[in-house]
Amino acid sequence: MKKIRTISIISIISFILISIASAEIKDCSEFDKLSKMYLKCTKDNLKHKSDKSGLTKKLDNFKSSKTLSEFFKKNKEEE
Repeated sequence: MKKIRTISIISIISFILISIASAEIKDCSEFDKLSKMYLKCTKDNLKHKSDKSGLTKKLDNFKSSKTLSEFFKKNKEEE
């Protein structure tokens, strides 16, 4: 169980980092890095990237599936 969680976390992080170059990013540099507005801006950027890449839908499929094989079946049906 820990291996699956570790693999999924690593894949999610790497997927987000790879998709950074292709996503439309708001400029958050105008805000102070410790302000609420900066955190909101970065949160919105991450949400936009995950929605655009389809990561959110895959994560929902992962949470709703009871077994790993069910998860793979759901992903094959979507493609």
